[in-house]
Amino acid sequence: MRIAVQADNGDEVSICADFLSVEQAIVTLEIENMLYDDVSEFDSIALTIDKARELASALLSVADAIESISQPSTKFAQRQADVATAVATN
Repeated sequence: MRIAVQADNGDEVSICADFLSVEQAIVTLEIENMLYDDVSEFDSIALTIDKARELASALLSVADAIESISQPSTKFAQRQADVATAVATN
C-alpha cells in the first residue's frame, strides 16, 4: 500500500505500509522534494505501527486545533466524531 500527498510547496510525502512478518510491520514515511536533485541525508523514516498511529494522532490534533480557530464549532465537532469513529473501527 502506498499513499502520496502533494504539499503546497511541491514536496511529495509518501506513506508505505510494509508487512515483513507477523512480528514486524513498519510504516515508511518518505519526503521527496522535486525542486532539488541531490538526495538529502534524512528523506525517510520507518515507524512501528504504534508510532505511526501516534504520528497520525498528532497530525490530526494539530489540524483540528487550527480548524477550531478558523471554522465554526459545528465543523470541529463533526471532525472529532469522525476521528472517534475511525479510531474505534481500527
